[in-house]
Amino acid sequence: MASLIYKHSFTSRMHDIDAAGVMFFGRFFYHAHDAYETFLQHQNSSIQQLLAAHIALPICHSEAQFKAPIYLNEHIDIAVFLVQKNIQKFILEYQFFNQDKTLLAILSSTHICINQQTKNREALPDLFHPL
Repeated sequence: MASLIYKHSFTSRMHDIDAAGVMFFGRFFYHAHDAYETFLQHQNSSIQQLLAAHIALPICHSEAQFKAPIYLNEHIDIAVFLVQKNIQKFILEYQFFNQDKTLLAILSSTHICINQQTKNREALPDLFHPL
């Protein structure tokens, strides 16, 4: 069962919007990753700490379901859920909502833990306590 681990907000800006007047699909992934990094900072962790521990958490799979458009200057809330975690990987889900609480999109990212030097999979380190 997925558990809510963080909430993040942003306002859509001109650089998010495409020629059709809605948020470009790639910007959803940008904002999801921004929520992920902000979550790590909120937990007193960071990408720099993970890299200093000689590990990386690359995304090996991602997907998105677009339910409704996001327009310019909309306030958006992202709910971040931990869907699955085991010793070497975790899956996060990002649910995008507007101010009316309408579900706009669902994105997911599967992260694996690897040693930066050997490129082999390894266990998530103790310092990765947020999850």
